[in-house]
Amino acid sequence: MADNYELRTSRSEDLTFVACTVWLIIGLGLDGWAHRTRPELESFFTPWHAVFYAGFTAAASWLTFLVYRRAPSASSLTGAIPPGYELSVVGLGVFAVGGVGDAIWHTIFGVESSIDALLSPTHLLMLAGGTMAASAPVRAAWRDPSEPTSPTFGRFVAPMVSTAVVASAFAFFFLYGNGFNNWPMQYEYIPFESEVLAAYGVLATQVSTVIMIGSVLLLLRRWNPPFGTFSVVFGVIGPFMAGLDGFTFWWQIIAPFVGGVTADVVLRVTAGRSRRTRAAAVGLVTPLLMWAVASLALHTAWGILWPPELWVGQIVMAMLVGFVLSLLVFPPPVPASDRPRAD
Repeated sequence: MADNYELRTSRSEDLTFVACTVWLIIGLGLDGWAHRTRPELESFFTPWHAVFYAGFTAAASWLTFLVYRRAPSASSLTGAIPPGYELSVVGLGVFAVGGVGDAIWHTIFGVESSIDALLSPTHLLMLAGGTMAASAPVRAAWRDPSEPTSPTFGRFVAPMVSTAVVASAFAFFFLYGNGFNNWPMQYEYIPFESEVLAAYGVLATQVSTVIMIGSVLLLLRRWNPPFGTFSVVFGVIGPFMAGLDGFTFWWQIIAPFVGGVTADVVLRVTAGRSRRTRAAAVGLVTPLLMWAVASLALHTAWGILWPPELWVGQIVMAMLVGFVLSLLVFPPPVPASDRPRAD
């Protein structure tokens, strides 16, 4: 079905929907904080769940209103869904099923408090539905041919914050692989005795690299994002993750923000180059500075007892991961003679 861009959401409508998803992610953060700091919680009915589900209700209500507003101009009810928001309707439905299932799950099996909460099937269902819904402003702008390739900062706020919300949700659900809280680095590395602990720390850095750099490359695939975009995106993810621990680990705010500023500066410096070149530069330089600052902060706070081969090597590995991601998003062109022929 072709998009009817006469029904395209306005900037204010997109921003209102983004505000609802920010409300939702704040509720998620509050619920995560409560479970990490109050392990005695044994009830589904908590103030934190109330904030969380109120955000969902606000998002669903606003989307319903958007469809209602367009219904007189559409040939059908499904045709009244604004372009880019179709998957959000499905996502909100998936989220609702996950929410009902979560209440039943908690009643039968109790309330999770650690990694089990992040891998609970009903919680993962809500992650899938929530991110499908929250990413609507990005899809709407992506598919709109009238959207400029190089938007102004003001015009790009909705896709920018929407990306930050989705990335924050994934960072939350990979909390057990949070490289910005790489606590194994404070323990002495003993070969063959602490391999698993060291491997956990190194892998956590790579997981966070994929989430952070992936958000840059996604937007770079469609746009030349305005300067400041990734300072905002990373600047949202950092405080959100730090808030889960009551802002105890201050470097979880500083290091991601440094990474976002680095991405913005690299893209500004490489303006005019091919997107493949710019993506490769971001993939290499951003992890270098972001994890160098994180390591320095960790050393200041805890003291790093890892040998240089480990803590420097994980930074180099993150750079390689960022570079490989750039190749996946912007692969080298295939020679014309090797391109598959159309049947």
